[in-house]
Amino acid sequence: MKILVIFTGGTIGSIVKDGWISPDKTTKYALVDNFNKNCGNDMEFICTEPYFVLSENLSAKEINLLIDCVCDNLENGFDGIIVTHGTDTLQYSAAALSYALGSDSIPIVMVSANYPLEDERSNGSINFKAAVEFIKQGCGRGVYISYKNRNEELKFHSALSALSYGEADDLIHSIYEKHYAKYFENGIEVCREPIKLVPMGRFTLCDRPKILTVTASPADRFDYSIEKYNAIILRPYHSGTLNTENPDFKRFCQEASKLNLPVFITNIHGGTTYESSKLYEELKITPLPCSTFVSVFMRLWIGISRNENLKNLF
Repeated sequence: MKILVIFTGGTIGSIVKDGWISPDKTTKYALVDNFNKNCGNDMEFICTEPYFVLSENLSAKEINLLIDCVCDNLENGFDGIIVTHGTDTLQYSAAALSYALGSDSIPIVMVSANYPLEDERSNGSINFKAAVEFIKQGCGRGVYISYKNRNEELKFHSALSALSYGEADDLIHSIYEKHYAKYFENGIEVCREPIKLVPMGRFTLCDRPKILTVTASPADRFDYSIEKYNAIILRPYHSGTLNTENPDFKRFCQEASKLNLPVFITNIHGGTTYESSKLYEELKITPLPCSTFVSVFMRLWIGISRNENLKNLF
């Protein structure tokens, strides 16, 4: 079995030096070496490196390079591809790859680490081992994230279902806890049907998509200069609500409507909701049920880059 390992940097490819966590190109091979040492040499790993950065420095340039690298290797006889990536922007790259490749490509598994590999608290090695087993056992097609939260079984998340991190934590969850599979030492348990997604093919992201994201807070005056943006994403409170009685918010939405600027709200629950949500239609806000912020942001970025009609994307 042959697996392509794409190294891109991040904590999983870093060491602590002089009190700072920094990318180290010699460290990246520790993942493969540790796997071969502990699990045998029956896997053939081919390694490549389109770029190598801390993931907080991710930009359109790096995502485009990653998409090109994966697409260039889809037909090269690999049984699967593992992408090592920093945690900060892991979900963004995973979503971009998922839109490009759809749900029927060879398995692409994103792997990261909460601490450098030299730290005993690091989950990097188990995340990598599980990714190899996922590919080896043929557990799914398309793009997934392999990640072990503290005190939990390792889980595989469909790329478009992975939520942004909570405040000041390093835990990855799927929306509504609907992860794709769980990893155990004696096997992998698939928990749900895979998400069906038609591949968009290779695309090139523009540098600055001009997407305004607004996170709900009680004191926001909504005095944004929105005329320079292409789209607006509202990030509501956990219950999927916003202060729709706020006159500043109403004015904000009315101005967006005049500018024909699409306004979306993510992480909306299906079924019964709060009466404050009644005004979404009147305020020309498009609710996107069961959607994650990252998946919406990336789809808008792609749409802007491809000059698509943003109001017809979802």
